[in-house]
Amino acid sequence: MIPVVLLLAQASSLYSQQPTAASPVVFTDVTKQAGINWVHDNALSPDRYLPETVGAGCVFFDYDNDGWMDIYLVNSGPSDFFTPGKPLKNALYHNNHDGTFTDLTDKAGVAGGTFGMGAAAGDYDGDGRADLYVTSYGRNILYHNNGNGT
Repeated sequence: MIPVVLLLAQASSLYSQQPTAASPVVFTDVTKQAGINWVHDNALSPDRYLPETVGAGCVFFDYDNDGWMDIYLVNSGPSDFFTPGKPLKNALYHNNHDGTFTDLTDKAGVAGGTFGMGAAAGDYDGDGRADLYVTSYGRNILYHNNGNGT
């Protein structure tokens, strides 16, 4: 009986110790310092077509298997209802392991060229490298990861 009483007494004392209020979470915009220079264009027209109302997609994934999360950002593009005033492209940012990123979109050949809506990463062919699938208004794009940055 004594061990049970001691256990209950200890449990009671642990329960009475209320956690202190957590500090509020604060985020700081470090986009520029991180080297990310990308803006989403939603192609907003007076007609408000459905694809225009959907936000851009993004994927955080380790495209080069270095253990650090890289970023792929999806933008809109030319379609039957939208002609961009300037060329738009998706963007692949390589994580430099120091809080900064380098734009490798052109080197990797993943700029898109469609009215992008979203993206997903996964190893569809089992070679150990994350491949990229971009969903778009119109045709979708499957990018095979060649393992050499392209």
